[in-house]
This record gives sequence, structure tokens and C-alpha cells, in this order.
Amino acid sequence: MTLFAKTAAALTLACSVVSGTAVADTYRHIDELALTVERQARAIEREVAVYRHTADYGHLLVDTRRLARLAEHMHEVAHNHGCVAHLESDLRQLDSAFHHLERTIEHIEEDSFRGHCRIHGSTVHLRRLMHSMELNIHYLQDDVRVLNRVRHRAERVSPVRPFGHVDTRLYNSWPGYHSRGITIGGGSSRFTIRF
Repeated sequence: MTLFAKTAAALTLACSVVSGTAVADTYRHIDELALTVERQARAIEREVAVYRHTADYGHLLVDTRRLARLAEHMHEVAHNHGCVAHLESDLRQLDSAFHHLERTIEHIEEDSFRGHCRIHGSTVHLRRLMHSMELNIHYLQDDVRVLNRVRHRAERVSPVRPFGHVDTRLYNSWPGYHSRGITIGGGSSRFTIRF
């Protein structure tokens, strides 16, 4: 095996190892973020007790429990390296449930401001928790997009061509002139060494 072929084989092997590591790192990061979102959803479920004397408290409890179940399911799928399409679908549902809960809380606080109901306690911690959870959901969406791109690229790998193969029909420089050489690459990234 020539030095060039050995170098090319080593480079190919290194690239495949790095791309596999990138997928594993992305899945691990998604799993960690999903666990964080699940914990935040459970904390939000406990924190909404400040709204217990409002008319919409039952609706709020249903929404927080739904959010916690979706976050738990998302973490389970991420932990088991589930299908990327499944992760995307779960994230859309989680994001939608989060924004619905956010609107419900805003509605309750507007009613409280107008004097229609009374909130018992501070909502500062809940607001911070909601903001942090929203950021983590968006980070999850970014990570799943990256994972989808990495998977998509892995499926589109071009066929391996043997190194050093010269197709003289395509690379003759002058009609009737037969030169010897080696061509590496293809398309716009091709170069030829003639001798």
C-alpha cells in the first residue's frame, strides 16, 4: 500500500470516528437538556400553587401536568437515542404546551391586576423558571436540528472511489497527446499531476 493510500485510509477512518462522536455528543447533550426540562416542568407544577385561589387554577394544573408528561416523554426518547423525527415531533408538542401555559399564566395575572382574582405569594421564581425552561426548549430545538443535519449528511455520503485511478478519456489536455499522470478528487475539487 502506498504512502498516499495509507494516509487517505487513515484520514477516512478519522473522519468517520469524529462524525460518530459528534452524533453521540449531540445525543448526550439532548438527553441532559431533556432531563433539565423535565425537572423544570416538575418544579413549575409545584410553583403554580400561588394561583390556587384563582378561577383558572384547575386549567393551570391540567396544563402543568401535561407539560410535565411531555417533558418526561421527551427525556425518555432522548435517553434511548430515539428517532430524530420523533424528537422533533415531541419538541413541537412541548413547545406548544409551554406557550399555552405561558398564555394561561398571563391571563390569570391580567385578571389579578384588574381585581378579578387574587394571587397569594410571589411569582418571581415561577417567572424565572419559565424563562429558563423556554431557553432550554429552544436549545433542544437547535440540538435536534444539528442532529438531523448530521444524520442527513451521513446518509448522503458519496461512493468511495479508488485513489490514483486515471480515466484518460476525461482528462486529456491535447487531442492526440497521451500523457501519464494521476488525478485525485472529482468535480470542482479535482487536481491532476502529469508526468
